[in-house]
Amino acid sequence: MDPFQPGQGLACRACGATLTEEVADLGLVPLSVDPVRAGGGVRAIACAPLRALVCGDCRLVQVAGAGITARDPAPRPADGFAGVIAARLRLGPGTPVAAFDAAVLAPFRDRDIPARAVPTGAFSALRLREALPPPVLLLAGPLLATASGLADALAGVRALLAPGGVAVFDMPDLLARLAGNRFDLLSHAVPALPSLLVAEMLFWQHGLVPFELEAVPGPGPWLRLLVRHEEDGTKPVAETVLARREAEREAGLEGPAAYQRAAVAVAEAKLAVLDLLVGARRDGRRVAGFGAGTAAATLAAAVGLGPGLLGFTVHPEVGQSGLELPGSQLPILPPAALDQAPPDLLLVLDGTPAAAVRAALARHCHWQGRLALPLPGLSIA
Repeated sequence: MDPFQPGQGLACRACGATLTEEVADLGLVPLSVDPVRAGGGVRAIACAPLRALVCGDCRLVQVAGAGITARDPAPRPADGFAGVIAARLRLGPGTPVAAFDAAVLAPFRDRDIPARAVPTGAFSALRLREALPPPVLLLAGPLLATASGLADALAGVRALLAPGGVAVFDMPDLLARLAGNRFDLLSHAVPALPSLLVAEMLFWQHGLVPFELEAVPGPGPWLRLLVRHEEDGTKPVAETVLARREAEREAGLEGPAAYQRAAVAVAEAKLAVLDLLVGARRDGRRVAGFGAGTAAATLAAAVGLGPGLLGFTVHPEVGQSGLELPGSQLPILPPAALDQAPPDLLLVLDGTPAAAVRAALARHCHWQGRLALPLPGLSIA
């Protein structure tokens, strides 16, 4: 489905309804939010609007401008995941594994488990079923969040997965991101952010059922779903799924109010940061930043930060200067810079909790001033 319908606006990736309800508008954000080598003068940075909307019919949150090429920020399975899932499903030399991303298959091959990369889509799945044994385990990764054609991709999972098999999906934790006002985690590379309620609806349409849910370790809240065929009665729906379903309903994710509150919270957070920095500059106070990852670059671009309002940002992993955040052109310096030019306030750009920021800084410098935490709402610690 082409998400852009001339004369009608943006169409939902799941149901085709016209999208009119906004969740967040971040303006122009760089397509690549990785730090870049600092250079004199003006650098041309590829940017695109980053705007999240929610479908008024199916309640799928999605990013306008889907299909723009950008680095996929989805987490990879942890090193021990292959061993855990192999033991649970009793995988061995006779139990095939498949994945849409070849990069996640090495740990299975190391265990002599036959593993292959496969393309997405129903047509490809049917052809593979005719030629090869169906996989007992299918690693679908962030398919729900990134597939350009959700219906075709899920139909392919249904057709490809062996009877009694398990498909593993990773998706952004929408409930946690809304609760924490983490608009800095929006990305051009992740065009859809389904809640569990929406994911269950999409799976149900293709005879699939999520039966277990867990948080995925790593940056940014993500969830991992274990999914089975609808007719597979050997895997009951776990309490983790039932509890999350109820939590999302209590949070109002089935109606418009939660997303309307989110849109207001995003606007208020952006304005609060600008007000803080403009006031500090007016009063002659120095403010620096903490953070240099993708969330920091997205927040800086969304708020409109630059060296004029925020002199620089520091990060423990930066051993030397010479890098900057794309778009905002904020210099990235090692934490020792805080001792050389002590700021009055440190603005945390990447969502790191205050205690973790102080612990990281204590290993690299002596600065112990106040922290400004912009999300979910501006606070000083």
